[in-house]
Amino acid sequence: MSSYKLSIPVIAQRPELPTGCEITATTMMLQYAGAVVDKVQLAHEMPYHPTDPNQGFVGNPFTDDGDSIYPSALTDLVTTYAGNAVNLSGQPLANLKQYLSATGHPIVIWVGEFDGFHTHALLMTGFNNSTIYFNDCWTKKQDSLPEDAFYKIWHNKQQMALSY
Repeated sequence: MSSYKLSIPVIAQRPELPTGCEITATTMMLQYAGAVVDKVQLAHEMPYHPTDPNQGFVGNPFTDDGDSIYPSALTDLVTTYAGNAVNLSGQPLANLKQYLSATGHPIVIWVGEFDGFHTHALLMTGFNNSTIYFNDCWTKKQDSLPEDAFYKIWHNKQQMALSY
């Protein structure tokens, strides 16, 4: 398939979650899946860990001092609300495009060195032959990047991705 795009409302992470992009992107995904959830509720429900984002959110997403949470730490929460979670981390971008178009499920994508952040999360909503479409909870926009530019910022964060 050469083109596929979902229309998903953007949820802004600010003002409540200045460093809560991961849980805000996850909220967009879960609402699209039909879950009745909001970002603040999920930010309270997600796991926390003092040092390991693979086990829980490091820091406090309600402040400017939060760090991150990675896909492995969010799989239980996603499963609770969507029925299952699929950690797509490390997959080639072609596989993510195929998954998105085959399932109709958006994908939370971790990116690096984007929007002024070392770590940020976007919701991948579609693609065409040369472009990746996404919702950005920081800018509050449905946006896009050329595929090569998208791949670079995604590769900066070890190609982490999570869906359901």
